[in-house]
Amino acid sequence: MKNNLNIGLHRLIILPILFILAVSAVFMFHTIVIEKQRLSDINQCLEDIRADALRIVSKQSSKQTSYETQRLSNLITKLKNIKKDNSFYQVINGNDANLTSLAEKLLQTSESQDTDTTQDISEIVNALDETVSSTLITIDKTFNSSLRNKIKIEYCLTVLVYVLIILQYFMADSYMRKRLIRQELEHQESKNIIKKLSERDTLTNLPGRKKFYEEADREIATATRYSSELTLIKMDIHDFKGINQKFGQQTGDKILARFSRMVRKNLRRPDSFFRVGGDKFVILAPHTTVENAENLASKINQLVKNDKTTSTIPLKINTGIATCVKGDSSEILMKKVATALNLSKKQGAGEVAVYKNSAD
Repeated sequence: MKNNLNIGLHRLIILPILFILAVSAVFMFHTIVIEKQRLSDINQCLEDIRADALRIVSKQSSKQTSYETQRLSNLITKLKNIKKDNSFYQVINGNDANLTSLAEKLLQTSESQDTDTTQDISEIVNALDETVSSTLITIDKTFNSSLRNKIKIEYCLTVLVYVLIILQYFMADSYMRKRLIRQELEHQESKNIIKKLSERDTLTNLPGRKKFYEEADREIATATRYSSELTLIKMDIHDFKGINQKFGQQTGDKILARFSRMVRKNLRRPDSFFRVGGDKFVILAPHTTVENAENLASKINQLVKNDKTTSTIPLKINTGIATCVKGDSSEILMKKVATALNLSKKQGAGEVAVYKNSAD
């Protein structure tokens, strides 16, 4: 939830900024394109004025200047019609409109029928040529510099947009990676819980037969390596089938749950308790002698007998005990303790029997 809130705040901050910068970059690019087009048009117009003025001078003697004068007149009109919001307005129409004034004076002089106007036209054309050159230089210095600055701003805006896009990508990518890792961890945790639940009995919350064999193999290996004692105790509730038939399965389940809790409370920390069958339980007791195992079995029988919860139902526990010797496996040890349990059942309800190893 916190990660979702963080990524939401980041998007809330970055995306509007990214949008504003992108719009600004597009607007700046559009402005640069328009300015370049205006600059090109103005330069071409000024060059055409200069060229037409020179043609008027060269053709003045032949009186064939109608085309050039008409074109020059159109160019002057075009310059005068430049709008005030155009960045070139001040350069063209500033300084008392010297450029357009000279061009208009040239037109008036060229249209005069006076034969002494040739020298005046030449002087006007020279002045106009200097003014055009000066204007072109001013435009080049001022407006090219301005365009360069705008291009720099456009470049900076574009870089910022790309940086924010990359930042947004990595933030989203980092969030997704963390989310995938978290989901993988949750999935693994769920698998572990399912595995743990599958290894445990739901009624008694005790590990089952599979877990017993895994742990028994480890304990047997340890006992063999260090020549320590390892005892297996197997318990069976006497005539549990008859109890189920007489009192009902629900009562039988309560007895099993109660019995497992009772035994678990009275075991040592190293001991392990398993449910390996319907009413069959085993205790894997490292560093435990046969005598200690017999004492534990007697204690459990006494606890069952004195338990108030099951006092209305006569319960007796048959117990088989087997010790591990060198060369035993978990399967062999389980067979030995099963033999001892069967022997205890033959001896009577609530009896304890010990498997006699061949070396005993």
